[in-house]
Amino acid sequence: MAQPPSIAQLSAAPVFNTKAVAIETEVPPDTFRAWERRYGVPRPQRTAGGHRLYSERDIAVIRWLRDRTAEGMNISHAVMLLGSVLEEEVSVAAANTSRGLDQMVAELSQALINFDASIADRILSEAFSIHPFEQVLLELVQPVMVEVGELWHRGEINVASEHFATEFMRRKLASLINIFESVATRETIVVGCAPGELHDIGILFASLFLVRRGWKVIYLGARVPVNDLIETISKVQPDLVCLSGTTIDATNAMLDVAKAIRAQHPSVHFGYGGRIFNVNPELREHMPGFFMGHDARELVDRVNAVLSRNS
Repeated sequence: MAQPPSIAQLSAAPVFNTKAVAIETEVPPDTFRAWERRYGVPRPQRTAGGHRLYSERDIAVIRWLRDRTAEGMNISHAVMLLGSVLEEEVSVAAANTSRGLDQMVAELSQALINFDASIADRILSEAFSIHPFEQVLLELVQPVMVEVGELWHRGEINVASEHFATEFMRRKLASLINIFESVATRETIVVGCAPGELHDIGILFASLFLVRRGWKVIYLGARVPVNDLIETISKVQPDLVCLSGTTIDATNAMLDVAKAIRAQHPSVHFGYGGRIFNVNPELREHMPGFFMGHDARELVDRVNAVLSRNS
């Protein structure tokens, strides 16, 4: 029998829908759903709307079972053997992987500073295979971007290094958002940066947390002009608008946005956040609307609370 791939080392991040899995594995959806019901494998996660999402590890499991049954093995015996294989691989992985996310932060930062996308990809895949999806985002991706930003501000890396790291993470986050937004079933949220605000990684990061929980996110990116935002609200009719800012100038522009929304779209909730409101909490006293929290986890709780007012 051919040696199976190292399933335990593959990413457990739930990013593939049923159609994608069927294409990748050449196994009909009815078949691997039956395996799931009868034997508990694969183990997809579900979105807020009840849709299955599979990981790279799930796909490897389905392929492995497909190959064993094609060799003539009974599916129930194949599942039993799979359990033994996974136990062995997990033991080996645990023995070989003693590094926590805090140790990966330095490695990922260095890989990005060195313009090494392949090593950065490997570190991220390893992290997702070992740790919960959102823990990787909060304890690896977020600290790395803070670290890269601080290095640039201190003049220890040049703008090219900072741009490379930012664009690498922007592509990763955007690709994940594109996967999850296909199963959006909840209220519509317009998300973007304050007029003049260039730093969009934080709000892109937050958008990923929202789409993972089933909200429909209209992501507008950096430097959203007031008039364009108001026009978008008129067309989209969102339940909530969330803007981010990192500078005092951004907060002043955001104040104009908040007033315009209140005057022209009083039924639309307005939320705000960003680094400037974390380090200068007194600014929240003068901003209409809802402070959406210090990080993405708090954001999700605040959005739930704000939109529940409509229920």
